[in-house]
Amino acid sequence: MNRIRPERLKPGDEIRVIAPASAPDLLRLSRGVARLKKLGFKVSLGRNLKKLVQRNDLAAPAKERADELMAAFRDDNVKAVICARGGYGSIHILPLIDYDVIKEHPKIFVGYSDITALHLAINRNTNLITFHGPMVASDIEEMNKPTFKSFLDVLMGKSQKINIYEDRIIKYIIPGTVDGISLGTNISLVASLLGTNYLPEPDNRIFFIEDTDVTTGDIDRYFFSMKLAGILDKFNGFVFGDFKAIFDKEEPMPSIEDVVQKYMNELNKTSLYGAPFGHGEEQMIIPLNARIRISSEDPYIELIEEVVD
Repeated sequence: MNRIRPERLKPGDEIRVIAPASAPDLLRLSRGVARLKKLGFKVSLGRNLKKLVQRNDLAAPAKERADELMAAFRDDNVKAVICARGGYGSIHILPLIDYDVIKEHPKIFVGYSDITALHLAINRNTNLITFHGPMVASDIEEMNKPTFKSFLDVLMGKSQKINIYEDRIIKYIIPGTVDGISLGTNISLVASLLGTNYLPEPDNRIFFIEDTDVTTGDIDRYFFSMKLAGILDKFNGFVFGDFKAIFDKEEPMPSIEDVVQKYMNELNKTSLYGAPFGHGEEQMIIPLNARIRISSEDPYIELIEEVVD
C-alpha cells in the first residue's frame, strides 16, 4: 500500500481542534486557539470541546470522542486536525474509528504522548503520514516560540527541516547512518498495542521513543516485551527523546539511559539519545510513517521525502 501524503496547510485554512483523550484546561485551550488565529488560520472546535461533555478526566465517552475525530476528517473544509492534549484514553477509540473515511479524506493530523495510539492505528490502517508535534492546550509555550514557524513551514510544504533545535547536542549510543520509515513515539502505547491490528509492522522503520511518568523498570519491561514479541531487532534504528521519570528512592534503580544503552548494545543498531521531542521543553515535529535518515553525525535527523502534497 502506498503511503498517503495529506494536503499541505495554507494561510487562512481551517484547523479543527479535537480532544480524543483527556479533557484540556480551557484557559490554556483558549490561549492556544488565539495563537493559531493570530497566525492567520481559521480555528474550529470539535463538538465535545464545544459541549464540554466530560467524563472524569476524559473529554467525553469513547464513542463521542471517536465521532468527534471522524467528523473532523469527514469535513472537507477542515485542512488540519490538531489535538488539544494527550493524557490517556486514546486507545479506547481505536476500534470505533472508520479508517476508510480517513483514507478517503486524508489531512494533516497532529499530536503526541497518548495520541501515539491514534498515530499508530492510522499509520497501520490507512498508511497516512501523520505528525508528532505541539498540541493546542498542552504546548502554548512552544507555540509562542519563533521555532513554531519552522513547524508550520513543514506542514505548509515550505521546508523539510524537522530538527529545528540546532544548538541542542544529540549524543549517539551506537554510531552509524541509516534510513527508514518513522514510527513512534510513546513507548508505553507501542507496547500496549503488541499483538493487535493497530501497530504498524516494524520492518525497515526508525523507532522514535519517549515517555512520561515512568520508572526505569517500566522502560525495561516495554523493551523486553517487544523483544519477546520478536519485533525489536526488526527496526533499522532508534531515536530517544525526552523522558520524565519517577524514581523510587527506597530502591536503587539504573538510569533510563543505562537501560537504553543495554538494549542498544545488544541490538547494535544506529541509535541517538536526547533528541528534542517528548515531554520536555522542546518539541520538534516528527512526520510519522515518513522516510527519515538518522546519523551519529550532524544533522542527526533528516526528512528525506516530501510529506505533504
